[in-house]
Amino acid sequence: MMKFLLACLILLIVCLEAPAQTAKEIPIRVIFTRIQQSKPDTNRVRLLIQAGNHFLYKAGGLKPDMEVALSFFDKADDLSHSLNAIKLQNEILQLKGLTFTKMGDFAAARKRLIKLTNYYKAKHDSVKEANTWANFGDFIWVDDKNDAPYKISYYEKARDLFKQTHNREEEITTNKKIAQAHLIQNKIDLAENELQQVLNDYKAIGYKKLHYTYDLLASISRAKADLHKELFYRMEARKSMEASHDMDVADYVYAKLALVYSDLSMYPQSYTWITRAMEILKAKRQFEDYYGDFSLQVYDLITSGKPQLALEAVKKTEKEVPPMNDPQRVDLAEAYGNCYVALKQYAKAERYYLQMMQIYKLTNFNRVFYTTNEQMVLDFVHYNETMGGFYILTKDFPKAGFYFGKILELPKGTVRPVTLSKIHRLQFEVDSASGQFIPAIQHFEAHKDINDSLYNATKSKQIADLQIKYETSQKEQSIKLLQSQSKSQQTELQKLNLERNITFVGVGMLFVMAGLAYYGYRQKQKSNLILQTKQDEINQQNQSLQLLLDEKDRLLNEKDWLLKEVHHRVKNNLQIVMSLLNTQSAYLKNNAAITAIRESQNRVQAISLIHQKLYSTSNVSSIDMAVYIADLVNYLVGCYNTGDRDIRFEQQIEPVRMDVAQAIPAGLILNEAINNAIKYAFPGGKGGRISIVLKYVATDALRLTIADNGVGLPDNFDLKNTNSLGMEMMKVLSKQLGGKFAIKNKREGVIISIDFFTEKILGTVNEAVAYN
Repeated sequence: MMKFLLACLILLIVCLEAPAQTAKEIPIRVIFTRIQQSKPDTNRVRLLIQAGNHFLYKAGGLKPDMEVALSFFDKADDLSHSLNAIKLQNEILQLKGLTFTKMGDFAAARKRLIKLTNYYKAKHDSVKEANTWANFGDFIWVDDKNDAPYKISYYEKARDLFKQTHNREEEITTNKKIAQAHLIQNKIDLAENELQQVLNDYKAIGYKKLHYTYDLLASISRAKADLHKELFYRMEARKSMEASHDMDVADYVYAKLALVYSDLSMYPQSYTWITRAMEILKAKRQFEDYYGDFSLQVYDLITSGKPQLALEAVKKTEKEVPPMNDPQRVDLAEAYGNCYVALKQYAKAERYYLQMMQIYKLTNFNRVFYTTNEQMVLDFVHYNETMGGFYILTKDFPKAGFYFGKILELPKGTVRPVTLSKIHRLQFEVDSASGQFIPAIQHFEAHKDINDSLYNATKSKQIADLQIKYETSQKEQSIKLLQSQSKSQQTELQKLNLERNITFVGVGMLFVMAGLAYYGYRQKQKSNLILQTKQDEINQQNQSLQLLLDEKDRLLNEKDWLLKEVHHRVKNNLQIVMSLLNTQSAYLKNNAAITAIRESQNRVQAISLIHQKLYSTSNVSSIDMAVYIADLVNYLVGCYNTGDRDIRFEQQIEPVRMDVAQAIPAGLILNEAINNAIKYAFPGGKGGRISIVLKYVATDALRLTIADNGVGLPDNFDLKNTNSLGMEMMKVLSKQLGGKFAIKNKREGVIISIDFFTEKILGTVNEAVAYN
C-alpha cells in the first residue's frame, strides 16, 4: 500500500508540471482523479493500467518513469487477482514484462514472457502467443547492438507462429523487423537481401503500404553512401504513401526526400519538399521535429544564394514557433549563425555559434532527446564540423583544429566516409597554415584516398548498372527475334501444306496437270531456296551492322566517361593550384604580389568553373554560358565583397552554348573585364553598376559586352600602347576567338565589346598564352 501511495504522490507532482496533452490522450491528472473516485472493480483496474501506460510510453524511457509505471501495474495486478479477472491479469503481466524490457532487465522480462506464452500455448491460442513474442521484440531498445539477438530471437518465434496460423501479412512484417534488427547489428548486406525479399513478398500478396520497407532500404543505401539509390527508394516511398493514403507519416517521408535531394546538391527540390513537411507539422501542431526540418530549409536557402531570405525565415520561425526545448534552441542558434556567415557578418555568427555549442553540451548523449546512438554521433560530428569550418573561414586555425580533432578522435567507422574525407581536407588547411607540413600531407592523402575510393565505387556501380540494362535489352531483342522467326516458320509450314494438298488433288484429277504442278513446285522450291539464301545474307549483314552500332555506343559511352574523368581531374588540379596560391598569399606582405596572386586565382577559377560544368553535366562538349557567367559573377562578387561597396551586376545572356575552346577565352575575357571594372571604375568606395550582355547579332555571330557607369578611362589612354597585362590578355584572347575587340569611353564609364563568330576558332588557350 505504501508503494502505491508513493507512486500516487510522484504522479501528483508530475501532474503539476506536465505539459498539455494532445486531443487523443486523457490528461494524467484526470486519470488520477478517476482512480480516487472509482470503486475496487475492473474499471479501477483499467484506470490503473491507463496510468501505468502513461509512464511506460513516456518519451525518454527514464528509469524513474518505469518504476512509477511498475507501481501502478502492481496495484492493478493485485486488484485483478482479487477479482479473478484472468484477461486483465494477462494484459498486466505483458505490460510488466514490457516495462522490464524497456529497463533492460531481460531476466525479469523473460520470466513474465514465458509465463504468458505458456498460458496461451496451453489454451492453444497461437495468435495471442505470436503477438506476445512480437510485442516483446518491439520493446527492446532499437539502437543497442547487444540487445539485438534478444530482439531477433523473439521475432523469429513470432514469425514461426504467424506462419503456422497462415497469417501471411504478419509473417512478412515480422521478417521486415528481423531485417531491421540485422541493420542495427550493422549486417548491411544481409539486411538488404532480407528487405528485398520482404518487398517481393508484400507485392505478391497485394500489400499496399510498401513505404516503410522502402524507408529501410533507403537507410541502407545511405549507409553505403549510394545517394542515387537512396533517392530512388525515397521517391518510391513517397509514391507508395500517397497511393495508399497513409498520410500520417507524410512529414517524415517528405523530410527524408528533401534531405537526400540536399545531399545531391539539388537544393530547389530539397526546399520544396522540406517546406511541405513543415507545413504538415504546423497544421498538426506537432513541433517536436519542426526545428530539424527548419534547419534544412535554411540551409537550402543559403546554398541557393538567398541568405537574406533565410535570415527572415529564421526570425519568422522564432516568432511563430518558439523553441520548445534545448535541442530546438541549438537548431535556432545554428540557423542564425549560418545566415550571418552567408551575409559575412562574422562577429554575429560567432556569437550564435558559441551559444549553439553551450546549449548543445546540455543535451549531448542524452536519451531524452535522441532515439538512436547514430543520431547522437551525427549531431556530435555536425556541430564540431560547423565550428571548425567557421574558424577556417575566419582564419583562426588553432580553434578550427581543436574542433576537427574531436571528430578525428572518434573510433574508426563511426564517421561517414563522405564527411571524414571533408574533415581530412579541412585539417590539411589547418596544418598547412600552422606550418605542420608532414601532418598536412598525411591528411591530404587520407582525403584523396577516401575520395578516390568513393568515386571508383560509384563509377563501378554505375557501369555495372549500365551493363545490366544493356544485357536485359539484348535478351528482350533476342526474344522478339525468336518470336518473329517462329511466326515466319508457322506461315511457311501452312503454305507448304496448302501446296502439297493442291499437288495431290492435281495428281488425282489429271496426270499431266500433276506433272506440270510438280514442275512448278520444284521451280518454286528453287526460288524459295534462293530467297532464303539472300535473306540469310541480309540477316548476317544486319547482325554485323548491329554489332558495329553496339560497339559505337559502347565507345561513345566510354569516351563520355573518360572526358568527364579528364575534366574532373583538371578541375581538381586547378583547385590544388588555387589552394597553393592561397597558401602562398597568406605568407606575403607585399600588396602588389598579393594582388597579382589574387588575379591569378581568379583566372584559374574562370577556367576551373568550365571544367566543373563539363564533368557535372551530361553534355561534356559544350557550356551553357548563362549558367557559367552567373557562377563566375557570383565568385567575383564573393572575392571583392561588391555588396558592401554597392556595386550591382546586370546580366542579359541569351541561350548560348559554347564549345570549350570558345568558352575558356570568353570566360577569361569576362574575368579580366569585370576585375578591371571592380578595381578601377569606382574609386573611393563609390557604388555603381556593371552590365554583362551576350547576344546574337547575326545567325552565327555573337557580341559580348561588358559596361560600367564608373569614372571611365583616362584622357591619355591608348589601347595600342598600353602595358596592362589584362588589356593585352583581352586583345590576344579576342584574336583567338577570331573576334573584334573594342573599348570605348562613354559619358559615364567604359564599354568593352567583342564581336565573334560562334565556330571561328583561331587557336587554343595555350597558343594565346604563348603568343602573349
